Amino acid sequence: MVDQQIINQIIETLLSKITSEDQELGRFLVQDQYDDLDSRIVFWAIREKLRDLKETTITDLEEIPDIEVKLTLAPRGFFEDVLTGKNVPYWQVATVMRLLQSSEIIYDPRGKLDLWKSQAEHLEWQSDVIDLKRQTTRMLMDRVKNRIQEDMIADAYIWLIKAAEEAICVPLMINNAFGLGTASLLLDSLREADINLYDFFNQLLRISYFNPEKLTNARQELELLADRLYQQHIRTDREMWILSAFVSINESERRLNQSMSIKSPEITTPISSRLFETAVGELWQGFFLVAQSPKLDVKLDPWVVASFWNWFGGVEINEEWLKDKMDFINSLIES
Repeated sequence: MVDQQIINQIIETLLSKITSEDQELGRFLVQDQYDDLDSRIVFWAIREKLRDLKETTITDLEEIPDIEVKLTLAPRGFFEDVLTGKNVPYWQVATVMRLLQSSEIIYDPRGKLDLWKSQAEHLEWQSDVIDLKRQTTRMLMDRVKNRIQEDMIADAYIWLIKAAEEAICVPLMINNAFGLGTASLLLDSLREADINLYDFFNQLLRISYFNPEKLTNARQELELLADRLYQQHIRTDREMWILSAFVSINESERRLNQSMSIKSPEITTPISSRLFETAVGELWQGFFLVAQSPKLDVKLDPWVVASFWNWFGGVEINEEWLKDKMDFINSLIES
């Protein structure tokens, strides 16, 4: 946990570094339910002249050691395109709404961020975006069917989890939930919104089959595999997939360490369990990203699939098991 006085000191230090050349509209302090356990502080800054998102780790705060400070720089349009209803990627809508709904404004010289927060209160998911989720689910389900026909059960299982991620969003979006995206974010949303869907997704990720030692070993194996593959695919279409996977790998390690650091089980067991589930969810995300190989006919790297199956697979995951889960996923998008 970072003391509030230190947070205020970091905020003041960072704000003092803003110049007129930055053309900065404002900043958010990003908050989540695990802030009390964190030694990391996350900020978003919105600037006029930027074109793309840029994430950086601030390392020049010598007067405040041992605290990781992350800063994401975002262009103005990243937010305004969502709020004005432009056709933007699903993840962008979810990210913007999550920031506007749960982050604290710490710098807003023109009142622009406060205006965005007010506008976000009236935003709803557009029906065509929800329909796109249904279409994506159907496409992924076709991949599951094809892999089952080819007796590639491990590949089918991976695409099944991904199809479930898409399908589960449909009922949540219909109820105008925005805290969606990765597996860990879905788990957080489902705990509050739909316990049946939460149990279903928890079972798909086979969270109960992991313990800290198994999770650590799986993560370390994936990290070594990702590093080897990255060296082989620099400046190819796989490079960014693998770099993104490292974010999930690191997040899995951080959440597991937080889970293990909790010392009062009678009070904090639910929080520890949530952190552990998040660590498994991030591990799954890492495997999925590293496995992506668009130039292959089956789209997944067989070496990564084999490693995934070693940690997530089991004798009970067979054709009958997969088809049972497919029936449930279809019911989510067809209702």
